[in-house]
Amino acid sequence: MKKSIVLASTILVTMSLAACSNQSSSSENTSSSSVKVTKKATSKSSSSSSKTQTDRFNNNEYGIMGYLMLVQRSATELANAPKNSNAESGMEIKKNGNVYTLGMLPIGHSVNVIVNNDNVTVKYDENTDGSGMGDKNGSKTYSKQELTSKYASQKDEIDKVIKKYNLDSNSGTNNSNQQAAPTDLDEKTEAVLIYAKANGFDTLDVSDNNTASMELSTTDNGRKTIGYGSDGDVQYQIDGNNVTYWTLDHSDDTPAYKQKMIEHTTTLSELKQEFYTPENHHQLTVDIIADNMEEN
Repeated sequence: MKKSIVLASTILVTMSLAACSNQSSSSENTSSSSVKVTKKATSKSSSSSSKTQTDRFNNNEYGIMGYLMLVQRSATELANAPKNSNAESGMEIKKNGNVYTLGMLPIGHSVNVIVNNDNVTVKYDENTDGSGMGDKNGSKTYSKQELTSKYASQKDEIDKVIKKYNLDSNSGTNNSNQQAAPTDLDEKTEAVLIYAKANGFDTLDVSDNNTASMELSTTDNGRKTIGYGSDGDVQYQIDGNNVTYWTLDHSDDTPAYKQKMIEHTTTLSELKQEFYTPENHHQLTVDIIADNMEEN
């Protein structure tokens, strides 16, 4: 009888230990699963938070941020700089849609800041050969997220700059998600403007003795190519208002077929403003070349 009781007790203890072990294992699996779900939710929350942060700021604020990032100055310095009154030390800030033009600090050459959907491109004069400054030949692009991270704490001073230069006067442009106004350019006109930007407007020849027609084609990599079939040809891609184009690096005596391609960025609205408005008198030249363009 005693043996039976001892045996029964042993069985009960064994079953109890097994149950505890299974319960512990189940608890660990549940806990592990909970951790995974939490991590996934945290990652999604972080991404959403970054987007919310960038949406806190408008075009005007990103225009100022892009300039500050280029010159590596604080918003306080810019807010305290004297406003241009024909004085040598004066500061001048203007805007045209999503393009902001700011005088250098200290005053000198100006820069153009183009505010796009997700990033900000700054065009500036860069001295590349010691002979003088170029015409917006330098370019840097910053993500809105990196600008926000650096300048969010300076928002009050940035807003002082905006108020000082009356950048809020056109409420229609005060929207961080605003696209530049759609242009009425056709494909051939866009191509001519991109070529002019890459090689200089004076390379567009419409003289009586010029019989060469510009050619527009598509490369194997999907890019468009515009040019006269020479080493000045330009490859490009257009994404909405944004333009990325590539030119050969002519900085040394390397044969053209061995030269690497250099990437540049601009926007259709900037090209139109620079080369295709009634004020700059270039429209007729552009139209003649576009009308006589050959497509392959």
